[in-house]
Amino acid sequence: METEHSSGKVEPFQDVFSYNQLKENEGRLRKLGLQLIAEGKVAVILLAGGQGTRLGSTNPKGCYDIGLPSGKSLFQLQAERIRRVQTMAAEHVGLKDLNPPIKWYIMTSNFTEEETRQFFVHHQFFGLEPSQVTLFSQGSLPCLTREGKLILETNSQLAWAPDGNGGIYRSLKSSGCLEEMQRAGIECIDCFSVDNALARVCDPVFLGACKEQNAECGARVLAKAYPEEKVGVFATRNGNLEVVEYSELPPAEAAAMDPSTGQLRYNWSNICMHFFTPAFLSRVCDTLEAQGLYHVAQKSIPSVDGPVPGIKLELFIFDSFPLAKRALLVEVKREDEFSPVKNAPGSATDSPETARASILSLHGRWIREAGGVPEGDTVEVSPLLSYAGEGLGDICSGQRIPSMTVLEP
Repeated sequence: METEHSSGKVEPFQDVFSYNQLKENEGRLRKLGLQLIAEGKVAVILLAGGQGTRLGSTNPKGCYDIGLPSGKSLFQLQAERIRRVQTMAAEHVGLKDLNPPIKWYIMTSNFTEEETRQFFVHHQFFGLEPSQVTLFSQGSLPCLTREGKLILETNSQLAWAPDGNGGIYRSLKSSGCLEEMQRAGIECIDCFSVDNALARVCDPVFLGACKEQNAECGARVLAKAYPEEKVGVFATRNGNLEVVEYSELPPAEAAAMDPSTGQLRYNWSNICMHFFTPAFLSRVCDTLEAQGLYHVAQKSIPSVDGPVPGIKLELFIFDSFPLAKRALLVEVKREDEFSPVKNAPGSATDSPETARASILSLHGRWIREAGGVPEGDTVEVSPLLSYAGEGLGDICSGQRIPSMTVLEP
């Protein structure tokens, strides 16, 4: 087992499929993505192993209600986006219903799997077919003292912790999910984190771009908000694509500008919205396992003797990126696609309040673009009605929409 990651010269990565390129080619890429979905060649993976501890909840984070007028949880918002994009794909090929439906694989953990299962059953899978939702659990790794010794949680049990979102590779293989995808003829996988309230799940435009560019690995990226923003950025090391953590970049490098673009040299931030092909996942599973590299996180670990300073070993989902032969980074807009729920209620950033405000602001913009007049940014549009602002003209044009209204189909 190693705990040192690659060394070598880090260089900026600038070869990004820009937002302007995306908009210029949007129609063609959407058609390609919808065709892939209609042909049953697309699956979705959700990273949902975490609890809502920082949100004041012991439930799985996906169960969390961020306070929208509808009271919908993160899981429900994502499920309904899948249902809507299924409808769009069916309409694209002239069908009433999509068959087969989009398969949704949800990576949980030992701490969240059973509660997540019960939540979906209780809510009747939010209108999805139970057979299209598969739960699988990420692995665990033993916790260590700073001297490298194992920590006992009880007199007869080691202290364990989830192995990070990079545990997806090992877990997809050991659970049989990866083999199932390959048997089903899946060609494209959309993968994202449960805490992104604005995630465009299974976005046909992004899928179309990755397919057209023959990418085996891809990511949606944002331009950094400011040089000191604490986000990992895409870069190259020894010619290979990597995500470099903000703590690895000296302040002068993080603030350096590229005079040819007027942007930061290290400009493209990782927001955990990824694309993979099953063939790529199959190839990297064995390679990563053989490398045995881990990230080290220093934490307070519960033990038989009380909390002790220790180490958790983690795997990150972007550990596979240096192995990609053809990767595509696609620029998206923060206000359209990224609003994470990470911090406690009342926090200034990345809180339930900021995520709720982001959704309602986006929906207000959709309504105004459709000719409606919402009373402030307090009107919610159901994902079942509109995926990305489409189809609202007949409902909204010339209409004043009262505050706290939820527009449903």
